Amino acid sequence: MKNVYVTVYTKEQGRLDLNKQEYNNFNFESVIKHRTDGPAVIYYYENGSVWHESYYINNKLHKEDGPAAIWYYRYGSVWREYYYINDKCHRIDGPAAIWYYKDGSVESEEYYINGKKYKKEDYDNLINEIKALPKSLRLIHKDWWVREL
Repeated sequence: MKNVYVTVYTKEQGRLDLNKQEYNNFNFESVIKHRTDGPAVIYYYENGSVWHESYYINNKLHKEDGPAAIWYYRYGSVWREYYYINDKCHRIDGPAAIWYYKDGSVESEEYYINGKKYKKEDYDNLINEIKALPKSLRLIHKDWWVREL
């Protein structure tokens, strides 16, 4: 078996396991990264452990129930993670970008809603405004309303 550097799931070709040379010659713009049952792009350390995972739906970073992009330290603990919906950094129940120390404690956090970065205080105020709205109508961004059915 060849030394796999990255695994890519595409709509056109399915699963592709690429070594470093194949990866360097691969045209990512020619494929649609897509997978519904796991990460669509997985990078590996030389020892075979996972270095990075990205979740894509129709070539857009997207995951509704967790981070869409995750990096790992060599020994397996999470280094950083980003939450994305439809290719925009987004999370309404906590920070959308989190960096961790090797011991697992949080190094730093950033807050985004619909791709717009907020200071923590402004984010908290906006989330409180959202929570004060009726459940049938929730403000997600200044100009973007979502009606729950």
